Amino acid sequence: MQFSLNFHQTFAPEKEAIAQLVQLASKTNDYLSKEEISAITTIPTGQRSGKVEPNIMYCQAMRLISVHKKGVAYSIRLTPLGEVIVREDPFFTETLTHWLCHYNLCTLKSPATMWSYIFNTLIPSAGLELEQQFLENALCKHFNVSNINTTPLRTCYTTEKSFGNLGILEIEKQKCIFRQHQPNRVFRYLYAYLLISEWEELFPNQTELTYDHIKKELGFGKPFIWDDFVIMDILDTLQEERIVLINRQLSPITIVKQVSSEMLLGKIYSFLI
Repeated sequence: MQFSLNFHQTFAPEKEAIAQLVQLASKTNDYLSKEEISAITTIPTGQRSGKVEPNIMYCQAMRLISVHKKGVAYSIRLTPLGEVIVREDPFFTETLTHWLCHYNLCTLKSPATMWSYIFNTLIPSAGLELEQQFLENALCKHFNVSNINTTPLRTCYTTEKSFGNLGILEIEKQKCIFRQHQPNRVFRYLYAYLLISEWEELFPNQTELTYDHIKKELGFGKPFIWDDFVIMDILDTLQEERIVLINRQLSPITIVKQVSSEMLLGKIYSFLI
């Protein structure tokens, strides 16, 4: 499933709106119109556009909710990941939660295709510093459109309402400068969950994958803009935790999965003070 290129309706995701939608999904699965959702959550909406529908879709791309639609009404339901966040960080105050949402929004298979393309294809091929015009031209060429609105993506990573606190993007004149997420050992179960959940989704019957599969087929680490050195360092950390086993005797190196994503899910927040 892929969203329309303009699903965002010019709006970036907002942490408060995402928190409100996740809390709503924890209380009711009733079918509600966007106006009814707006009245309950205070997320603004209008006749033709507004922030309710884009933020529902952002939540879906972040894998926090599943969405069922009947006419103009939405039934939003928590995923297992959404249930953990409602329990551990219902007001979306933890930086770990913000990194998790960013990562899922930008995965190789994310329905938010502009985010996915930039982090999985454009940055690895063109580098961390992109002229705004180059970025727009590359996106137009890839999506075969004459123009594209990148404002929601820029706003996503430069405002405090969204994920500006992550420091992943800086706008300098007409240049977009992307910055790598520096690994944090406190987040090690988050990294493990992101790896293993994607693994189980794409290769459900395989307990061993080559490093090339993990990097290219899963796209592990790309939303964090990690290079090979960082990815291997993270895998070493996960081996210390007995989450994976690294077989360096084979060429290419293989990684053996030792635990399930279900087991890791409940531990994502376990090292936060």
